[in-house]
Amino acid sequence: MIIKGKSRARPKGLAKHLERTDTNERVDLLQVDFSPTDNLEEALCDMQALCLGTQGKNGLYHANIDPHSDYPMTKEQWFRAADVLEQELGFEGQPRAIILHQKDDREHIHVVWARTDLDTMTLRPDSFTYGKHERASARLEEEFGHEHVPGKWHKRDMEQELPMADYNHAEWQQSERSGLDAVERKAEITALYEQSDNGQAFQNALEDRGYVLANGDKRVFVVVDIAGHVHSLNRQITSAKAKEIREKVADIDPAHLPDVSEARELQEQRRDARRSASGREDAEARQHGAVDAPDVSQVTPEPAQPVKDALPVLAPDDPALAEARAELDQNHARRREYFEQDWEKRIAREMDLVNRQIREQREIERKTDWKEMEGKSGFERFDHKLRDRLDRKRVRDRHDERQAREKERDARDEERREARMEELLRDKEQHRDKMERTFEREHQQLEDMHRRDQERARQQELDRARDPNPPDFDPSGDRPPDRGGGYDR
Repeated sequence: MIIKGKSRARPKGLAKHLERTDTNERVDLLQVDFSPTDNLEEALCDMQALCLGTQGKNGLYHANIDPHSDYPMTKEQWFRAADVLEQELGFEGQPRAIILHQKDDREHIHVVWARTDLDTMTLRPDSFTYGKHERASARLEEEFGHEHVPGKWHKRDMEQELPMADYNHAEWQQSERSGLDAVERKAEITALYEQSDNGQAFQNALEDRGYVLANGDKRVFVVVDIAGHVHSLNRQITSAKAKEIREKVADIDPAHLPDVSEARELQEQRRDARRSASGREDAEARQHGAVDAPDVSQVTPEPAQPVKDALPVLAPDDPALAEARAELDQNHARRREYFEQDWEKRIAREMDLVNRQIREQREIERKTDWKEMEGKSGFERFDHKLRDRLDRKRVRDRHDERQAREKERDARDEERREARMEELLRDKEQHRDKMERTFEREHQQLEDMHRRDQERARQQELDRARDPNPPDFDPSGDRPPDRGGGYDR
């Protein structure tokens, strides 16, 4: 029996998730407190509203109790499981809701408690819950006679190794969205890693299998699958440590790899190209099917010709590649247009900031000049005004001096604007050169992918001509699954 849980807020989203019928075969509300009409969303919102009188934000605690499918549970046992977990978490007497889900002929329950204690108007603690979950799981396994499931904390001998799951919750969600099995993906990438002699061979093998080795944001190397999902390279290789992986792929320069966004765009182009190719094949099949078939009775059967070991003739530039090039060029044109617009706004924003700084500095300098020329104290200003009345030339000289200073500052500020504009234009050209190099690399990657696809298609056609029956998949795991119709290169 596996128990997981954590504190949270957002009661409406939780209620929507718990009442989903598209991902669950059956949804039953076993218990709903705080709602006389068994309205789950209303009850959870009321539970969350109780924490407004406290200093906390997460007013709910959501737990999942999932026994093995070999042990069917009765309704009384489900309530007993919720009571035991409630005791271990310290939520006795708190309002709760229990929801039963059935998915793939397997039942589990979700339990949601209100954490707010109405007597003290504080939140019940939610710390160190991993051990509490395992203690409750161990008690229930012993009480119900279920098989013991090892855990990381309470349910294992500390002298034993820490048990590790095949994949975490995030990887499971990715596999659900993409339809690609996480265990098979790891086995395939691990086999490619073991068969490769160096990093470059490993990168080419990944490209042949439809993956893209990219430069990650937080990690040095990541793998982007055909669905556009990002995976850490170290987590995909199960037969080697991180240090061994770094030593083997040391010949790959991360600066020459695409980043995550570029890799996702490349995989999107591959998906579009595959959809376009499959659409053309379907259209051609329908077109050939519409043509009247010849009369079989009037056709003289020809003797079967022996199979020759000859490579099939493929077009050097097929329509799928031409369409992929056109789509890539359109994508580049949109990115260039967005680049120009973005830099135009950036330059205008930076120059506006420079002008604002210049105006503020000029105001400060004018006030400083006035204090220097007009005097500081009241007597000095009086004496200054009296001298101006007696000698008008002092006023003209002071005005000329101000004008000269303003001209010098105008020239200085203009130089500052020009220097900032040159710096911005230089940065723009550097970013444009980097973008164009990225475009060239994407075109080269597209050409390389097309070349490898042609080579693989030729080899597969030759293998099929030699042996019409494809070899079966090796279940031992020594060889990764083939995506090309059953033949490996």
